[in-house]
Amino acid sequence: MNIELNQNGLCLKKNQVVKVRDGLGHSIACDSGCVWVTQYGDARDVVLLAGDSFTLDRKGVALVQAFEPGSISITQSVVQTRAKRLAAFLKSALSGAGFTRGAVGI
Repeated sequence: MNIELNQNGLCLKKNQVVKVRDGLGHSIACDSGCVWVTQYGDARDVVLLAGDSFTLDRKGVALVQAFEPGSISITQSVVQTRAKRLAAFLKSALSGAGFTRGAVGI
């Protein structure tokens, strides 16, 4: 997922829809207003009021629709962030140790 938001989040107009691709593990927080969240292949309808949040738990596209003007924030989970940092560190450390891509176990 590649979304850059400023620290104030994303402002939505009434009925505006945001499509989130590859958002598995990201959290959507409703900062103000009321939004509806649905994920591909998921029968649940998640409604968030100001102060509520929901972590995307499915692969595929998720839609966020504003029932009224408001704002949302989308953040990456701490676990996912740590895993990415660890993977980058290990890749860097192993490439510096002379291991080549495709070596057994890498």
